[in-house]
Amino acid sequence: MYCSNCGAAMSDTTCPACGRSLPVTARGRIDTVTGLMLAGWWRRVGATIADSMILLIPILFVVSLVDALDGALVGALAGLAVEGLYAVKLTSMPRGQTVGNRVAATRVRDARTGRPLTLAQAAKRWGFIGAYSLIELVPTPAASYVLALCVLVDFLFPLVDPRNQTLHDKFAGVLMVLA
Repeated sequence: MYCSNCGAAMSDTTCPACGRSLPVTARGRIDTVTGLMLAGWWRRVGATIADSMILLIPILFVVSLVDALDGALVGALAGLAVEGLYAVKLTSMPRGQTVGNRVAATRVRDARTGRPLTLAQAAKRWGFIGAYSLIELVPTPAASYVLALCVLVDFLFPLVDPRNQTLHDKFAGVLMVLA
């Protein structure tokens, strides 16, 4: 097993190089490609809920402000932009963690090397989510059903994937691992 923080080999739950310890509740499969411990589905859910709670008020503020100035469509796009900037900026940093990932003790890493994400990978990962989120802007009743189906398939995919990846993780070539 390798440390998700510095990449050093670990024989125990504490990294001999940087001193980082896995969470006490760390239980997961070790990825055969990167040697990192994969984050489970419930940790992913926890990170998503925490990020949603953190972003709720800022996004509502931006959407309301821009909606009042330029209309609902531009307001919705501004809200998506705020979410995208948050996700891309934080996951492309060396820690590879949004605030929600910190709460859930997870981080996002390159699926081939286990190294931190590039800005392009982080943008590609969030871009996948942003693309299907745009379905919501289509003014038909069926759009809500299509969006719900996309979200369900994407977020339930780790339950059947051997590397616990969502579709947006696979698209960007990344893994969610324990911090």
